[in-house]
Amino acid sequence: MTEENRPAGSTSRGSVAEDPAHAGDDNRTRIVPPRPTRTSTEPPAGEDDPHDDNRTRIVPARHSAPSSTIPGGPMPQEKSEVRQVGRYRILELLGRGGMATVFKAHDPGIDRIIAIKFLHAALCEDDEYRTRFLREARAAGMLTHPNIATIYDVGEIEGRPYIAMELLEGEPLNELMAKDVQFSIKEVLEIGIQLASALDYAHAKGVVHRDIKPANIIVSKNRNSIKVADFGIAHLESASRTQHTRIGDVIGTPQYMSPEQAMGGKIDGRSDLFSVGIVLYQLVTGQKPFEADTIVALMMKIAKDSPPTIQKLRPETPPALRRVIERCLSKQPERRYQSGKELREALIKLIRSIDEEAAERPRIVPLRVKWTLMMAVFVASVMGVTASIVTQRQNQALIAQVIDYGASLSRFMATQSAVPVLSEDWISLEIFVQEVMRSQDFQSLTVADRRGIVRASSNPNLIDEAYQRPEGEALDNAGGTVQVQRHLVNGESVIDFEAPVTFQNKEIGRIALGIPEAPLSRVSRLAIGLMIALVLATIAAVAAGTWILANWFSRPIRQLEESMREIGAGRFDHRIGERRKDEFGLLYQSFDEMAAALEEQSRPKAPAGADMAADEPETELAPDAPGEHPPGTVARS
Repeated sequence: MTEENRPAGSTSRGSVAEDPAHAGDDNRTRIVPPRPTRTSTEPPAGEDDPHDDNRTRIVPARHSAPSSTIPGGPMPQEKSEVRQVGRYRILELLGRGGMATVFKAHDPGIDRIIAIKFLHAALCEDDEYRTRFLREARAAGMLTHPNIATIYDVGEIEGRPYIAMELLEGEPLNELMAKDVQFSIKEVLEIGIQLASALDYAHAKGVVHRDIKPANIIVSKNRNSIKVADFGIAHLESASRTQHTRIGDVIGTPQYMSPEQAMGGKIDGRSDLFSVGIVLYQLVTGQKPFEADTIVALMMKIAKDSPPTIQKLRPETPPALRRVIERCLSKQPERRYQSGKELREALIKLIRSIDEEAAERPRIVPLRVKWTLMMAVFVASVMGVTASIVTQRQNQALIAQVIDYGASLSRFMATQSAVPVLSEDWISLEIFVQEVMRSQDFQSLTVADRRGIVRASSNPNLIDEAYQRPEGEALDNAGGTVQVQRHLVNGESVIDFEAPVTFQNKEIGRIALGIPEAPLSRVSRLAIGLMIALVLATIAAVAAGTWILANWFSRPIRQLEESMREIGAGRFDHRIGERRKDEFGLLYQSFDEMAAALEEQSRPKAPAGADMAADEPETELAPDAPGEHPPGTVARS
């Protein structure tokens, strides 16, 4: 609500110092011809006035700044300070506007905390402002409705008119919107139903609000009810009441005005319903339907232009709700809903149809879910098989490389050991084995003489013992003379290479080299892990891309499905009206053509005789002679 009637839920956030230039403004926007001695600069449309949320004023300053007083003296400076004014105990300041100051107070007569609004002292001497202030009191005081803020008392204290009203608990709708609160379609409909109900009641009493906007709609803390507040610029339609709105005055908040209100024309309850359409549009799409850089441009947009389609901004909006909002936003009042009751009934019918459709609609697996799962399974299968083959081949290549390396190394060691073995220099041979084991990561190294007796080994327990080849799995070796096998040592896999020690092509001993397979296994596991990560990343990327693509496809399909339901319900005037440069565009065009043909066929046709009479050309025949007529002709007079 406005600063003059701010709920307790928002307390002092909207309490700001009053601008002297706005002291003569009674919560309304005026656009009047500039006077020679006074000019005004037109602010951008929608620019926040620091003294009133969502309201723009262009006014000449006619009064000095209103004094910050209440009857009997200055207003309380501290929240703990309490003043007695009449029978009311003033507790704290809630806010100030261009016309009045609002305080939180206690009314001992009804033992209730209330909000009390005092007309500024500087305006009390002005009959026009006093009349407007009391007109607000009369307008709101005659309204008793669950969705309208209640007026408890109206009167004067020491020459200061006041209004004692309900202190609302909740938050203005515009503040909820500023927090990017997302409203569901059902919540939008419930707000619209309550708003239409409140306005229908007010209109039936002859009261037109003229400033319906989110700031004047208070949402309860549990968000299940609303209250319309601030009838400060209400218009009384009763012919017995004197109106002070001059021709050319434009009263209201620019971005929520109806075309006739923006142009300074005659208004009635249908003007409020246009503003309701703007509020519903903003709740659904998250943006205002009409925005411009200047007030004049904004007024022209409201009067001439159509807002961006809801379908583009929020595609899941039910077509019936889009039609309701579009009807509210019709430029001609006679094409809108003619009463709040009619709008309320349309919204109630819509919310019931949505509930029934949700209950009757068969459960389906959305296309985007099907496509995503199918593509994920397909890619996972292909990538799984591919990764398995690649990993197997990679492991085989690594084993072959290790075998080549081990065979070459064992042959080299056999060559280096030939002279010590031939000369039976076992000490030198033992030193050679120990140096190799110290500098290399081998599992074992053993050298046996021609009789098969171990002469040097990394395992001292084998020396002077007969060499026994460990049992294990034989591996292929393209090298030929080196025997390769895999066996387990203390639970770890070892690849053993056995090569002959020769001198002049005669075997004089054998050498056995054991290389652990653990480093190879680590490399293999790393490769498998990277392959799995690649598979998962590919599946995730394909699934995300498929979801986005399927969702893109499902939107026009859903729109076409909703449009088909509209045709099935007999609403042949429904059109998709969207132009696309793809196959869906051709489908939309064909649908609109079909709907136009059905609408034409559904129109009542004139009787056949009337059509023939209308189509038959009338001819005049010249008479041949008085009293004579050619056969088959009829004389016409």
